[in-house]
Amino acid sequence: MTRRQPFGQCPNCHGSITRDYVLIEYESEGRPAAFAECPDCRDVVHPSAE
Repeated sequence: MTRRQPFGQCPNCHGSITRDYVLIEYESEGRPAAFAECPDCRDVVHPSAE
């Protein structure tokens, strides 16, 4: 996967988040999760799957 492909969507402004903006990936309750900075609204969020 390239860094420019969509990683998820911002739950606040619904902007597209690419892997470039992922700050940390981890597991929560056995499932993958991540924090990313939204390039549109600049909030740190849990991106939802696109």
